Order: sequence, then C-alpha cells, then structure tokens
Amino acid sequence: MIDQISYETVFGAAGMAVLAMLSLLIGAFVGVYIKPSQRSNAVIMAFGTGALIQALALELAYEGAERLVHHAHLDGVSSWLWVAGGFIAGGTVYYIANRILEERGAALRHPAMTKLYMLNKKRKESAAILSSLSRIELVRSLPPEEMEDVLVCVQPVKFAEREVIFRKGDNGDALYLIEEGLVRITTRSDKKKKGKTLAELGPGDSFGEMALLMGEPRSATATATVNTSALRIDKEHFDELLERSANLRRAVERLNSQRLVTNVETSKGSVDAEQWQRAALANIQRLTRSEEISMMHSHVVPGAALAIFLGAMLDGIPESVVIGSSYVSLSSFGFTFLAAVFLSNLPEAIASATAMQAAGFSKLKIFGLWGTLVAAGAIAAALGNIFLADAPATSLTLVGAIAGGGILAMVASVMMPEAYEDGG
Repeated sequence: MIDQISYETVFGAAGMAVLAMLSLLIGAFVGVYIKPSQRSNAVIMAFGTGALIQALALELAYEGAERLVHHAHLDGVSSWLWVAGGFIAGGTVYYIANRILEERGAALRHPAMTKLYMLNKKRKESAAILSSLSRIELVRSLPPEEMEDVLVCVQPVKFAEREVIFRKGDNGDALYLIEEGLVRITTRSDKKKKGKTLAELGPGDSFGEMALLMGEPRSATATATVNTSALRIDKEHFDELLERSANLRRAVERLNSQRLVTNVETSKGSVDAEQWQRAALANIQRLTRSEEISMMHSHVVPGAALAIFLGAMLDGIPESVVIGSSYVSLSSFGFTFLAAVFLSNLPEAIASATAMQAAGFSKLKIFGLWGTLVAAGAIAAALGNIFLADAPATSLTLVGAIAGGGILAMVASVMMPEAYEDGG
C-alpha cells in the first residue's frame, strides 16, 4: 500500500483539511481581538449547523449507503443498517470521550458546554448543601424557590476541639448546622467559667436559629467538643437578601410572628424535608456572571490545556478524516462538506477563544492550540487518504459513518446548544 501512495493526492487531501480548518484561526483572532456580539455568532453557528447536517446526510449517510449497494452488493436495508450502526458507534464514542475530557477541563472550549457543565456542578454541590439544610425546620419553612439566593449566604466553617463558637450574651449573627463533630451548648459565660450543659449536638443538628430571624443576643454558649465542620448562614448577608426578595421577607415575617423555634414543628405549613429539598433544587437554574467567571478560573487546573486540545481534536479530527478519505483530485472533489466544516468551525472558534481568554488563557496559548489543531487535522486527512481512499467499500463506509456519528454528536451537544444560548 505504501508503494502506491500518490503524494500529490495525499498533500491535496491535507491541503483541503487545512482550508476547512483555517476558519479556526480566523475565528480565534475574531474572538480574541474583535469579540462580535453573541447574536451574530449564533446566526453564523446556526447556518453552519444546518450546512453540516445536510452534508452529513447527503455526503456520508446517503452516499455511504449507495456505495454499499453498488460496490459491496448489499441490499438497501442492510446498507442503511450498516451506516446507522456506524453513526451510533461514532456518536457513542464521542459522548463517552467528551464526558471524560470535560471532567479534566475540556468543557472550557465551548461556552454553552461550560455553562451547562458548571450549572450541573453547582446543582450537585447545592444538592449536598440542601440535603443538610433540609434538616432544619426553620430553613425548610422558607420558600424553596428562594433557596438559590439563600445558598449564597451559606459558608462552610471548621472549629477546633474546645473552640468557643459563640458565648452567651454575644450578638446573634448566624445560624449553624453541624456536618461532622460535636458541639456542647451550656449556660457558661465569660463571668461564669462553669455552666450547666443544656444540650450535646451532633451531625444534622442546628443551633442559633433565632439569630437568623431576630438577631437576638445569644442565650447560651456553644463550644466544639471535638474538631467540628459546620455550615454557617450569615445574618448580615441574609438580611441583604431579605431587602431584595419580597417573597422571602414575607416568609420570614410570618416565621417571626410564629416564634418558629418553638412552634415550627406543629405549624400548619410544615413541609416534608425531602419534598422541600427537591423543590429547592429544581430552582437552581442559573449561574451569576461572578459565579461563572469564578468557576471557570477554578476549572483551569493543571492539564486543562491538554484536555481542551484533546477535546478540540475530538471535535475536528473526524471531519478531517472524512475530507482526506474522499479526496481523489481537485476536479472531482465535492466542496459541500468542506464548506460546511469551514462555516461550522468559524463561530465555534470565536466562542471558544472568548471563553478561554475569560478563563485566563494567554493569547499565545489560544492561538497555539488552534494552530496545532490545524496541523493535526492536516495529518489526519493525509492518513485518511493513505489508508481509506482505496479501501473496500465496507471499510470506507463504516469509517465514514463512525466519523459522521461523532460529528453529529458534536453538532447536537455543542453547536445547537451554543446557537440557542447565544441567540437568546
């Protein structure tokens, strides 16, 4: 096979791939220096998505099935099953590989994927916190639809063994929920070194509820008897939230009138803890801009650049393989698929470069990533031409279908959500 290589054809295939992927560099330049509006980017991406789907349907699926009918002498049903199997396999491989790379930082290459990934991450983290907060009758009596904002007031805190959390007579400034450890509640104060033990609290127990509602002075002293982890809801931040939310303010006023600490368990409006948690979690539907930027920066871990590069290769290499395997000569080459790839790459690179820059990547690293990807695409197209241009019809169709499945999965999971997100 190596002796039959036509270097003119191989270099031609590589050149076509470079031409298709050149829009990555153009898009990166536009994203870094020009920064077009999201709506403009959405229009281009939606157009490129349609063109790419049309090219997949005609140049990969239909032509692949026709190739099997005429050259492999399969019947129509078997040919389409062959093509469908390849598409399913390619889509499955893309999905699994993409999920693995997302966990390592590759989600940053697509803003829509980044937001979805981070929102899911926020929901998972919120679920754990809400599970703990749902044990507190006072908190559970607050409207679940307001809990997304309340979570901003929640802070994890740690106390060493024998550390005094607050003393009797201190201003009430927070509510605490114990996650791990033990806390002793006593009548001890600064003037009285010894005091009566009122309660021994453990994981799941809360204390300081009325401080959150009324800011009343502490009626007892709380001391960690072992190393303790807890969640703290700060009254100052909670009060700021009350000023912004009329619904939450009315709920707190109602609780104040009932003196919730003693009455909430028998109050008529008591809600099941699990039901309240589900309702509250269902309202975790957005990321603030500050949360988004903070989470993007925290997601840039060692190896994130490599993960982004591998993820970008996962998006682009199947397209290059298809271009390379279908190239015979310039005169016979169909430019429909190439044009679709060019158009789809442009808005993708614009959005990706903008997101990567916001996450803290340098311009050199951004352009280096896309430049290396163009080179990798050229190599993939050359290899595709060497090994697939003269391959049996079944092999050529199967590889093309697998690549097409990966491309279609990328379109469905990245380009469509991106266009929808940016289009508003």
